[in-house]
Amino acid sequence: MNEFFRKLAGVIYRITPKLNHAVIWAWPDTEDSVIALERALQETPLRQITILVSEPNAPPIWSTGTKTSRVRKNSPIGWLRFCFARYVFFTHPCFTREFPPNVVSVNLWHGMPIKKIGSMIANDPVILSRYTLATSPFWGKIIQRTISPGGTVLPFGLPRNDRLFSDRASVLEKLGLPGGVKLLAWLPTYRKSVRGLPRTDGIDAGNVFGMPDLDTDTLNAFLKTRNSVLLVKPHPMAAFGGVRKWSNLLAVDDDWLRERSLSLYEMLGATDLLISDISSVVIDYLLLDRPVIHAFPDLTEYADSRGFTVEPIEDYFVGPVVSDQLGLFEALDSVISGGDTETSRRNRVKSLSHSHTDAGSTRRLFAEIGLLK
Repeated sequence: MNEFFRKLAGVIYRITPKLNHAVIWAWPDTEDSVIALERALQETPLRQITILVSEPNAPPIWSTGTKTSRVRKNSPIGWLRFCFARYVFFTHPCFTREFPPNVVSVNLWHGMPIKKIGSMIANDPVILSRYTLATSPFWGKIIQRTISPGGTVLPFGLPRNDRLFSDRASVLEKLGLPGGVKLLAWLPTYRKSVRGLPRTDGIDAGNVFGMPDLDTDTLNAFLKTRNSVLLVKPHPMAAFGGVRKWSNLLAVDDDWLRERSLSLYEMLGATDLLISDISSVVIDYLLLDRPVIHAFPDLTEYADSRGFTVEPIEDYFVGPVVSDQLGLFEALDSVISGGDTETSRRNRVKSLSHSHTDAGSTRRLFAEIGLLK
């Protein structure tokens, strides 16, 4: 019976006339590509823009334009809006995995795949979109191989990366921080997923940092003596035990940022340094040409369990690799005091990873798909 209704829905979708409307389906709902697209779509000839969200009544981070409405995902109205839209932008599987020829479908994805994804780790059927975005031909080939065997890969950059070029003073004001403070971000990828397909990669350290021996009080004291504030935000697929605050150290989530009318990439644009492991945010952060520290205590185990799309992975690290608290403190101390010795390594990976280094990813996409006035 489910298969019958799935086929019927597919037939209805194909015969429904497509109007001058757009639908955006992303996860999380406040993903920065959603914000960049929604704002830019206001200036196009489109008559209606629908953002399909999990919680329509949740307060949005930004003020949407007059053409835009927020509708619940997997609802009858959401399905109808999807059926009639000529343009569909998505980051994750939506109502269909195959679009009719009269729909301009764009797979925004959610970062360049340093770790194995798609067909490299599972036989999950791909989404056959007309376009898929990448940040460069180098990553475009990997995208083509893993998640987008059909359609065209556009190496124009990701709309969310346009949001990295934010105003530092405005971000610090929203965070309630003084102008002279060093703002740092720690964004680990997940080890044990609590959403989507269950899987465990590497070793779960049992804390939001992914570093077993890290003592939060010691880290906070270290940061305080260096006039630095560190925001730690776990991956949306990782377990999170709630917001925790010290004087100079905060563990936060998307809801915490939303309460301050901030998106993740807007906040990142104001930071002085990024700590991560192998998250795709490292590739995006290269656009800012600021230091990166790879906190990766389970590198060997992660390579054996999840694996990487590029080898040897050491050639694609853009900063020091640390595996424990002592190594982290030494790397932080060097960077905070002005010691940045990794510019040449960052520039090499940046040249591979980004065909464009400006805030024009969304505009380039619109020019390609005929949405510029």
